[in-house]
Amino acid sequence: MKKIISVCLLLSIAFQARAGGYITPLGSGVEIDKVQVLGSSGLVIWLKEDMPQNPDNCSENRRMQIKGDIAQYDAMVAVVLAAHAQNKKVGFWSSGCGATYFWGPGNTFPIIRDLWIN
Repeated sequence: MKKIISVCLLLSIAFQARAGGYITPLGSGVEIDKVQVLGSSGLVIWLKEDMPQNPDNCSENRRMQIKGDIAQYDAMVAVVLAAHAQNKKVGFWSSGCGATYFWGPGNTFPIIRDLWIN
């Protein structure tokens, strides 16, 4: 019985660590200030203001990351750059926190999994 409880507790902690959620409510967005391409770490997006929500309590409130190893990386970067060039707001959904070699392990960013232009 103790093993079952331990496994359930461990799984619930693991799922909470990567819970994710909306940074901006669906249908809304935030303005992008600038972007930073970090080689294998992907793209860091800088916002003009703090995120409305930080569902995983990452340490950064104005920066988020699109990991370079996800299948839709190129499409997501194209959408972010197009939106930034046209001063459009972008909405984001994240899943977990990540770090980059450039900013170090003490700075964790929401990892973007989905986005949309408003």
